[in-house]
Amino acid sequence: MSLKKSKKITENVMEAEDEIANVLKDKEYLHVPTKEEAEFIAEFTEVKKVEKGTLLLKAGRLATACYHVYKGCIREYCLKDGEEITTGFYTTGDSLSDDVSRWNKSPSLLNWECVIDSIVSVVPFEVESEMYKRFPRLEILCRIEAEKKLGDFKLAANNYNSSSPVERYDNLLKTRPEIFELVPLYHIASYLGVKPESLSRIRNRIRNADRMAL
Repeated sequence: MSLKKSKKITENVMEAEDEIANVLKDKEYLHVPTKEEAEFIAEFTEVKKVEKGTLLLKAGRLATACYHVYKGCIREYCLKDGEEITTGFYTTGDSLSDDVSRWNKSPSLLNWECVIDSIVSVVPFEVESEMYKRFPRLEILCRIEAEKKLGDFKLAANNYNSSSPVERYDNLLKTRPEIFELVPLYHIASYLGVKPESLSRIRNRIRNADRMAL
């Protein structure tokens, strides 16, 4: 299979490649990557810096690659009646892949927007498929990680659907406090399923309750 070699930037590339190696080292059953694996990743995985506002994926287009966030924050949203509905946030260490678009070969319903300047790796689907053919243990790593993330997603979805906006806010604040440092509150409000003014009331109510508890 003929693959297109990546065009890398020099800034932050070594840091990103070191992080890939560290991820592999953390998997006890995989140990460190072999020289061949490391060379393949370095040769065909593009690491790039993307500016705030950049769309990594746009609704209506076919998804062609998966991404890993090394630094920054990516907002996922879809459009309903012309309104942006935020459905997720991806920060350092998270991966993104629209498998519905990929396997159905259908236009994506998702948008992935860089909320701040970010550093991501880009792995075209054909590169990922070839990597799995050449290095089966990397497929094992990615499959186990994908299964874990699917389980986490189902748990998060169940918690979301069974909780009130106040409980959703409290859970987000406890489990992902960095989101409040990276993302405008109106995007957080959309994610929680409330209007920005409702989020302001929730925050004020919690602040007042905390003061009374002192």
